[in-house]
Amino acid sequence: MTSKFTEADAARLCEAASGGKLDPDAKVTEVTLWDVRVVLAYRWDHDEHARRQAASVGPLDDLWLLDALLKLPVGRAVPLTSLAGRDRRLLERGEPVHACERRAGAVVRWAVPPLSVDLAVVRSAHAGLEALDVMPFGAYAPQAVWLDGPVDDSARLQAEAARFSTGVVHWQGVDEPRVLVPVQPLADVHETAAGWQFAEHAYARLLGASDGLGLVNPLRLPTG
Repeated sequence: MTSKFTEADAARLCEAASGGKLDPDAKVTEVTLWDVRVVLAYRWDHDEHARRQAASVGPLDDLWLLDALLKLPVGRAVPLTSLAGRDRRLLERGEPVHACERRAGAVVRWAVPPLSVDLAVVRSAHAGLEALDVMPFGAYAPQAVWLDGPVDDSARLQAEAARFSTGVVHWQGVDEPRVLVPVQPLADVHETAAGWQFAEHAYARLLGASDGLGLVNPLRLPTG
């Protein structure tokens, strides 16, 4: 199969990889995220996207700010005196980006994750264990390896993928995609700052952010 494929192909692949359980509202797009070319099945939070557009703000990339925001309810004033000093200082960063608002001794959280990633599928021409080396998304979204070549020697890959809750699907662009290892569901990662940050990085790539946000994995150790 060629390196280029259509949105219909991507949707067909994700529908198969999800076991036919892809949300009908999900969009499917191929992007470069964290240095990896990946097919994402995702759902917009349309209200949050519209709120940010109206305020002319984009993705949020401050992990500690996201952590502080998660401690607040959405849209309800919380007295500043009830918050730890560290969280009060962190939330000051949220005002310029319209993530929260201070009101007469209180703070109101507005920001929520702008989208949910239902599935991340990464293509591999290799059926060996090295196919798992470029799968950084498993802690943040259900993920699958897409094998588009021969799978005769994929037994070890399938066993290891199953061990790490990673799906494996085989498709060379003809007939129907064949699921070799089912994709495993994942808990709601938006309840963690890292999971929210992942959603923000996916959002940045889908918007084509000019600052390159989301191109580099924030957890990757520097080399050299």
